[in-house]
Amino acid sequence: MRETKGSVSHIAQAIEEDLRSRNTGLQKPHIPALADLAASVLMCRSVNTSEWRSILPRTDCSEKAKEHYISRFLANPLIVPIRVMGGFVPEILQKLSAQGEVVVLMLDQSKVCDCFECLMVSVRFGNRAIPVAWHVKETEGAIGFLAQKLLLNAVAAMIPAGIPIMLSADRFYGTANLIEWCQKQSWQYRIRLKNNLILTHQGGEITTGAAAAAGITSLCEAQLGKVTTNIGIIHEKGHPEPWIIAMNVKPTEARTLDYGMRWGIEALFSDFKSKGFGITQTHLRHASRIERLILILTIAIYWAVSAGMKPMSHASQGTPKKKTALPGLFLQARIEKTPAFGLYICANS
Repeated sequence: MRETKGSVSHIAQAIEEDLRSRNTGLQKPHIPALADLAASVLMCRSVNTSEWRSILPRTDCSEKAKEHYISRFLANPLIVPIRVMGGFVPEILQKLSAQGEVVVLMLDQSKVCDCFECLMVSVRFGNRAIPVAWHVKETEGAIGFLAQKLLLNAVAAMIPAGIPIMLSADRFYGTANLIEWCQKQSWQYRIRLKNNLILTHQGGEITTGAAAAAGITSLCEAQLGKVTTNIGIIHEKGHPEPWIIAMNVKPTEARTLDYGMRWGIEALFSDFKSKGFGITQTHLRHASRIERLILILTIAIYWAVSAGMKPMSHASQGTPKKKTALPGLFLQARIEKTPAFGLYICANS
């Protein structure tokens, strides 16, 4: 039974109300559990489960029972994070593209703890990002295209029809396979390429690095492996390396600089790590449990980001049909100025 008073209980009740209104695939007992854990994480801002236990809003549990409560949630195969996100993502993307804006998705990988890497797709929100879907794998190296494709396919299945998407990805993902995947999905893309890739252009061959060294700023319909793509190149003064960006449109300087929008995911990873929850300190050693941990953190991040935002006027947003417990997804963000974890939710009212 949940406590009825206190900050954590107040937030948990609001999160639970919101979860119950969404098609997340969660079974009935899993909804309050996710709400309790997300509220606890949001208040202590740590992945240390002993800190969660100290504030977990449960009245019918001993400390040992609370420990089992947390462990059961993290180990439960019926809780599928990407299925849960299916209850959030379509709505988020519709709000971000309400005026016909292109929605920017970012693909990147980061080490979450010893021997575990997280491949994540996030959506740009202000100058930052919020998680959309992720896959954790026990590996010391890059997660290959097969896993990338499976994750991106799952994301594509969540996107409502008619929403324009741009995928931005670092040079570790600059492959013909990923470019071809974007082209088949009719997604726009800005994907950085390594400087040692061989291009075929106008009957000759040139490496991407040689093209940059020669001062070439654009290549239209260049052949990269099995795909044809456009490539923009820019080398700004003071930067050690050029940006060599594959794109779906005719290259211009501004379109090449679009690639810079991917930095939002770096801020997100910082929120998960040293500047936020400290996920690198987790003692979990199962990829699926880490994925559920990230789900808890993601719900907490949504609520952290929702604090300090100014509601849209009814004139620009329209009168909502139903009051929602998660205001942040319906608010106009200025979060580029404020890291999510600089915010503090006061929930005593």
